[in-house]
Amino acid sequence: MELEERLIKVSEELSPGNLVLETNVQVKVVRPILRSLGWDDSDSRHLRAEFRTDKGRVDEALLDKLGSPVVFVEAKKQGHLKDRVRYNNAVRQLFHYARYQHVPFLLLTDGETWDFFVLRAPGPPSERRFLRLTLTEPDRLKEAASDLRRFLDRTAVLDGSALRAAQARLKREKARAERMHQMLIAWKKLLDSGDKAVRSRLADKTERDAGRRPAAREVNEFLRTQSKSALVGDDPTQGPLRPYIYDELFPDDLPRTDYTRDELEHLLPDEMSDVIEWWTEEWGVDGPTEHDSHQGDADSEIAFVLNAQNRYDGWVATVDEIHEAAVEYDDERACLEDMRMDELRELAKRLPFQLRSRTKQDIVEALLERLQWF
Repeated sequence: MELEERLIKVSEELSPGNLVLETNVQVKVVRPILRSLGWDDSDSRHLRAEFRTDKGRVDEALLDKLGSPVVFVEAKKQGHLKDRVRYNNAVRQLFHYARYQHVPFLLLTDGETWDFFVLRAPGPPSERRFLRLTLTEPDRLKEAASDLRRFLDRTAVLDGSALRAAQARLKREKARAERMHQMLIAWKKLLDSGDKAVRSRLADKTERDAGRRPAAREVNEFLRTQSKSALVGDDPTQGPLRPYIYDELFPDDLPRTDYTRDELEHLLPDEMSDVIEWWTEEWGVDGPTEHDSHQGDADSEIAFVLNAQNRYDGWVATVDEIHEAAVEYDDERACLEDMRMDELRELAKRLPFQLRSRTKQDIVEALLERLQWF
């Protein structure tokens, strides 16, 4: 079926709003569209469902000819992404799945909304979205078909033209967002200043429409009120209000091991959650108490991260100690095998793992594995 016909059918399928399960969206919306774009969902060389990553299973992975994922697709039930909190959580989840992957594209959809992201780009995930499609607007389906072919057609994805087009689109979108933000700032300054031309035109228009001219103090009061709300609310173009940029705080989307207290104090709640999760899941550090997490105690969370970083510094010092001792040997393995059992156990206690085995060889192997982490 041609893509345009498919989108019309999908739009009709979405119209009643009855796709209340993720599987409904996958089977009735996502996969039919993918088929029209050259992806054979019955061929595991094209598409793999429930694709395993280090952070969980993503709903769909589209594969290149070598079997490596080139697009991650995460589907939600219809209407799920209309709620801002659920939307932000879904974006965070999708980027978590892709954290250690080299996937050019990420696609998040609830059937109605299709949001496309470039994984490797400057800025937080919210600034990497280069396209949003809405498949419930019949008059825009032709445009949607064109964009889908450009960015999700199998041939375009595999030959790299889709990624190049996406990067160019993202660059334009960021430039547009910056212009919008600067216009908002300029508008706020006009409102703050009570610009004479703005006051006059507002009063003239009100008089023509309402038949009575507002008093000068009413115009000024109205403009002051508008100024206070000019850069708040749902404006997606607002710049960060902190002295640090995202890429400094999360190089390659990963938490650092050397945050200052001031940097931690400027992390957003979701970012702090990511940092805590990273220490607890990747390094096995016991997280903040359930009481502190429930209370949202920022000081306790900051103290936890600073303590975890101190422990990390201790691990690095231990690793350096092993490397220095190994200088007199052929390699680290020979050095460790020459140590006494009590020396090995002491080193093991100073590194992040549970010592389960009592044999010397197992401890040596475990220590060598930990050395690779650093």
